[in-house]
Amino acid sequence: MTHPLFIIVKIRFMKIITFCIYITICFLIIGCKKSTSTIRDNAYDSVEKNETELEKLCLESHNGSVTYSIRIKTEDLTNDYEYKYLGSLKIKKNNFKVIQQKILSGQYQDSQRAAVSIRLFLKGKLYGEFTGLNNFYKIKITSNTLCLYNYETKSRSIFELKDSIPNLLFFPYNDKDSSSSGDIFYFNRCQ
Repeated sequence: MTHPLFIIVKIRFMKIITFCIYITICFLIIGCKKSTSTIRDNAYDSVEKNETELEKLCLESHNGSVTYSIRIKTEDLTNDYEYKYLGSLKIKKNNFKVIQQKILSGQYQDSQRAAVSIRLFLKGKLYGEFTGLNNFYKIKITSNTLCLYNYETKSRSIFELKDSIPNLLFFPYNDKDSSSSGDIFYFNRCQ
């Protein structure tokens, strides 16, 4: 027969072990939740940081034949970020560096949609961008001229930007009739 004092000590020991296991499980659960949110926050910050670094590399390269890109995959989405140096625009006394930003986004690589913008930089800082373009446009910059060619409609438009940057650009689908239908690209100023 077992001594009653031994049984009491054994029960207390089991309570202490159970309590320690419970505390350990609680710390593990709380620790996992904190580390997961930190990883997600850091992942978002690092994507934005990588985009900024890629954009900076593109601006500093002055090389229009190189496309800088990065691919970010999550469980249900693939984003491809592409940057290409287009040249510089001389508008009044300012010399703007121009890059093309293309973001391809979709669940699968063959079903991605493109969001293309023309980004203007003044003294290394983003001045503004024309948005609303898609993957069907080829963009060319010379001196103070912006030339857009649409592969789908096989039409082109030339915009001279000598004195100022317009708030919007109208790109007609038909070269012969500029008053018909077309695309409008809005300029969003950052500074």
